[in-house]
Amino acid sequence: MIVVTPAYDSSTDGSTPTPSGPGPLPPSTPAPRRPTITDVARAAGVSIAVVSYALNGRPGVSAATRERVLRVADEFNWRPSAAARSMRTGPRAVGLVVDRAGAGPAAQATGVLEFVTAIQEVLATRNLALVLQIVDGPEAAVALYGEWWAERRFDVMVVTDVLVEDPRIDALRRLRAPAVVVGGSPEDHDLASVRVDEGDAYARVARYLLELGHRNVAAVTAPDGLARTRSRVGALARVLDPAGGHLQHEATAGTAEEAAVATRRLLTAGRPPTAIVFDSDQMAIAALDVARRTGLAVPWDLSVVAGSDSALCRLATPSVTTLPSAERDLGLATGEAVLAVLDGDTRVRRELQIGGLAVRGSTGPRSR
Repeated sequence: MIVVTPAYDSSTDGSTPTPSGPGPLPPSTPAPRRPTITDVARAAGVSIAVVSYALNGRPGVSAATRERVLRVADEFNWRPSAAARSMRTGPRAVGLVVDRAGAGPAAQATGVLEFVTAIQEVLATRNLALVLQIVDGPEAAVALYGEWWAERRFDVMVVTDVLVEDPRIDALRRLRAPAVVVGGSPEDHDLASVRVDEGDAYARVARYLLELGHRNVAAVTAPDGLARTRSRVGALARVLDPAGGHLQHEATAGTAEEAAVATRRLLTAGRPPTAIVFDSDQMAIAALDVARRTGLAVPWDLSVVAGSDSALCRLATPSVTTLPSAERDLGLATGEAVLAVLDGDTRVRRELQIGGLAVRGSTGPRSR
């Protein structure tokens, strides 16, 4: 377990409803009483302990009883209140689980530290600690979320590297655990979310390459099961296809080594691309070396674009054309969403726009 700052345990039970209604009540109207876990227990005809076990997915409760408790909790619009627990226990913590296998560039690119540091900057304003743990596979993450929530170790969970079909999100919804989902489509769930508009950014990349005359373009990405991969490849294809372009897609584990292998395969094929778009800075830098070894000159024979910027891209020869790195802004927005969840806005939604391309020496007009 990697502890970004010392973590604290919180282990009490509180409740609060999801806010409803068009706005604040007039001062003269008394606010309605908020449903409590006691109300849920009374309506379901069980003890408070049974309600707690049922809501947290812990053993010792029959399937029929668990279903009845969940139904009553829904009818009451009841949700666990991280804020209520925290007021009793003092300092709190936020849990971040990273899937080593599915993370791709998030685990490899230089921007990951920016993302985590930015989250902690925001959390520190409320004396919140960020605890990061790396696991192997989404199933391990699901098990860890269940353990963390049953023991009330963290007030909010953060999900990154969202999958197209993500069991972690389903698990957190079943647990009714406060969470912030970073990436993916917010329409797919009712949890708080923060996302970057990948579609708009990669559509801009495609239009730029078309303007340079490139029609045979490739994308070398992280695993195809990641939501961001689908979004990026889809955006490139939607712009290239109507203009008579052709997109080749090579999905990898997101490492520099696999990017190099995929680049060599593309460049030695019967119809090599004249431009390649990579997910991360390290992947693009690896491709520059492959191009040189293959006898191609960048950018005259091959244009290279990276999906995130860093010092590596600026110091490479030639320097690499990139989209700006959104990691710091994404981290700040994620931290702010966590605070919003703690304050009762469990469905806060934030979307970030990526700035324009930083055009450098790795891209140029098509010459072959």
